[in-house]
Amino acid sequence: MERNADDTFGSTGQQGTGTGGTNSFGTSGAGMAGGGAPVGGYSTGTSQSDMSGQTGNDMSGRAEQVKEKAQEKFGQVKDKARDLQSSLADRLDAGADKLRQRNQNATLAGATTTGGSAGLMSDERVTNVQDSVARGMNKSADWLRNGDMKADIEKQVRENPGRTLLIALGLGYVLGKAFRNNR
Repeated sequence: MERNADDTFGSTGQQGTGTGGTNSFGTSGAGMAGGGAPVGGYSTGTSQSDMSGQTGNDMSGRAEQVKEKAQEKFGQVKDKARDLQSSLADRLDAGADKLRQRNQNATLAGATTTGGSAGLMSDERVTNVQDSVARGMNKSADWLRNGDMKADIEKQVRENPGRTLLIALGLGYVLGKAFRNNR
């Protein structure tokens, strides 16, 4: 090959136009010395920088689409978690109400029957335990509705890592058994 006036090889097209002439190698009139020509191929009229720009735009466009889909899915998961959280809180409140109603019914039933003092003592203990459980259920429901669960869990893990690990292992074991038995 012979060397052109601008020290490039094999380019007969117009310099800087991005189109090579007949049987030219390379792009933009750069010949073989230019980095944009396909190996053993002819110029297609599109420079390498144009091709990488299109590929970069395609990749960034795809990345944006994937990011948007992931954010959408994450939003849906967060909504489901909020719904589950409020549903659980409602069920806890309903359970506490049922316990309190049982206490009232048991108190009314105990008032009509005549029994010994031993029966009253055990009824009082049961009533106290049920009331305590009902208060705990209401507190749990309030925490689910208003508490910052993430911060509370992080605090629990920092303060008691061993206990948290044991709870997680136990919960995983129970869930594993539950799902294994369903098959």
